[in-house]
Amino acid sequence: MKKFINIFFEAIQGVISYRLRTFLSVFAIGLGIAAVTLVVAVVNGAYKSVTELIGTFGPDTVMVFGGGRNVAGHGFRSMTITVEDVQAVKDAFPTAYSVHPFLPSAGTRISYRDKHHRAFVIGTPTAYTDMESWELVSGRDILPVDQESAANVCVLGDTVKRTLFDESDDPIGKYVKVNSFYCQVIGVLKPVSLMGMRGDMNDRFIMPMSSVMKRISGQYKHIMMLRVSFEDIGNLKQRAEELESFLRMRHNIADDQDSDFMIISPDMIMKFFLAVSGAIMVFIGIMTLLTVSVGGFVMANMFLISVQERTKEIGIRRAFGATKSDIFRQFILEFGIITVLGALIGFVLGALGAKAVSGFGIFTAEISLGVFFAALAVSILIAAVFGTAPAGRAASVNPIDAIRSR
Repeated sequence: MKKFINIFFEAIQGVISYRLRTFLSVFAIGLGIAAVTLVVAVVNGAYKSVTELIGTFGPDTVMVFGGGRNVAGHGFRSMTITVEDVQAVKDAFPTAYSVHPFLPSAGTRISYRDKHHRAFVIGTPTAYTDMESWELVSGRDILPVDQESAANVCVLGDTVKRTLFDESDDPIGKYVKVNSFYCQVIGVLKPVSLMGMRGDMNDRFIMPMSSVMKRISGQYKHIMMLRVSFEDIGNLKQRAEELESFLRMRHNIADDQDSDFMIISPDMIMKFFLAVSGAIMVFIGIMTLLTVSVGGFVMANMFLISVQERTKEIGIRRAFGATKSDIFRQFILEFGIITVLGALIGFVLGALGAKAVSGFGIFTAEISLGVFFAALAVSILIAAVFGTAPAGRAASVNPIDAIRSR
């Protein structure tokens, strides 16, 4: 045991003495480990965010969007879903306990005194918080009476509230200017740490759908989205197919034509995310393997050069009783210490990068301890694979020739 401790300290001394070699080797290994740590953390965080988003979306819910053409000035798909479609879906699907239309409008100018903001306006007939499983921090939600009278009332998302109002200012009862008309604030939504399909979910401005039709969109026939929730969640895929067939029939779409609308379910969102994240992980895995392999190869060559530079040192150690096995262990330990150090530094850098990504507010990157232990395992494997050749070269040095060398 004492002999091993002595060899270990000799290895540490070797690592410290050759600083440039150590720095370049640590950098080569750490770069690959940092990359995989960051990517895994981002993918894990994105997975958690998507799962939470599906939770708010509703596992029993499908969304119907208008067709594929962009609407000038709005950036949305074309409005092909009608108000009549909403009532028809309610009548045709008795297991649909909620059929809720939305009429959004992006980039609407909202002003309060000298502050301005481009908000994502959502027109809803009633109870937006019930549909989205959202909470209010103050005030009330849109009521049926607001929809019936096309009232100029609104509920603010947290981003809109913080942009237009000071922290100490209560927006309830205040009037904000929406394009050219004024709207009274009746509620403020609780902030959420999720990103939706259009970005920051807190950046929204809720109004009665009738008011949006009258004062923003200027039309009363079409809606942009339809949210349908079914009681029989186990048959959601079948219900989505039935809903698609029903709307195609209502829109007189031939069998050889594409639908003029799109249906999205939670299962579709998750499958898409898993497909994309899986491809990213495979790509990063291959790149990391190449990076680490190149790093190990570079380290092996630097150690082979180091063996030549340290020939006299090796000869003196052999002359004082060190065996070939002792020399081999010393160089393997040096290689192992450097790779483990590179793995640790790489993991820390990857974790710091993940923290920086979380700071953007899109989602929180999730650091995995599994990556940490994998990094250690990879570093040990690198030492075993790439460190054997230079360690063997060092152990085979002839002590007499080594002492004579300059």
